[in-house]
Amino acid sequence: MYRIPKNNRAILLFVFIALIILFVKCNNDSGTNADGIDPGFRNEQQVSIISYSGNIRNPFISKDDKYLFFNGTTNNYNIYYAEKVDDITFTFKGEVQSVNSSTSETSPTMDASNNFYFISNRDLDSTHNAVIFAGIFNNGTVSNLHKVSGTINSPNFHNVNLDVNVSSDGNTLFTTNVMFDEDFHDYKTDINFALKSANDFNIPDNMSDFFISINTQESNASYAEISSDGLELFYLQFTIPANGSPKLCYAKRKNIDLPFSAPVLITEPYKADSTAFIWAPTLSGDGKRLYYQKTVSRNDMLYMISRD
Repeated sequence: MYRIPKNNRAILLFVFIALIILFVKCNNDSGTNADGIDPGFRNEQQVSIISYSGNIRNPFISKDDKYLFFNGTTNNYNIYYAEKVDDITFTFKGEVQSVNSSTSETSPTMDASNNFYFISNRDLDSTHNAVIFAGIFNNGTVSNLHKVSGTINSPNFHNVNLDVNVSSDGNTLFTTNVMFDEDFHDYKTDINFALKSANDFNIPDNMSDFFISINTQESNASYAEISSDGLELFYLQFTIPANGSPKLCYAKRKNIDLPFSAPVLITEPYKADSTAFIWAPTLSGDGKRLYYQKTVSRNDMLYMISRD
């Protein structure tokens, strides 16, 4: 397994985020099953943000396609946003107000009703793991900021959430669950989900059944992005042990009560460079455009592929 040093508990999660982005590696061919599923994405294009020239990390496209949320540079994990001009052009608007703190905020996501979620370590409680926050986004500001409650937040610091993504209807939260050993050396990552019940998000007893082809012993899975109808899953996969670059993977199902299929690799982002580093896929509300972070010449940029 990949090794990371033991760190102070209050900052371990965000050290892990930085390390995994820089060093996570995998084999681009193993762990996928090309069973005839073609997600249909082609024509990779770089996306620009007018009046912004920094790195673009952990992008998220709002369900109405109006806004792009993202993190900036490595040393400044604040959440910013931009407004759409066209499919490959946005205008920078600045920081999302009331979410950023002196610590780190990352993994912005929002449902169709503007319920905004993100990861923060601003107020770690005794479990050191209640780091998913939520609020209501309106015109660049998030109000009613609060921690998300329920079993989505584990009481065990050896079991933490790396990221968060919300379904369009707001009833499901997807996370990357990072499971550390007792010495915080070895880790395994799986995709989890929790269902909304009143004000809580709780992991269902049969959660693992839905990801039987995704969460395997041979690979780590992370950064799940679900389509608006809940039938398509986009995520990152990297093998154990590390060997290569993260794969951008795709799986589907016929209805929301069924498990996802065996994954296939989305090949378009790797045509120019088979070792390209891809991160944080995010899908447009109509399912026609898939955006992602791509590292080019050590700079993190935003790219898009599309389908009919």
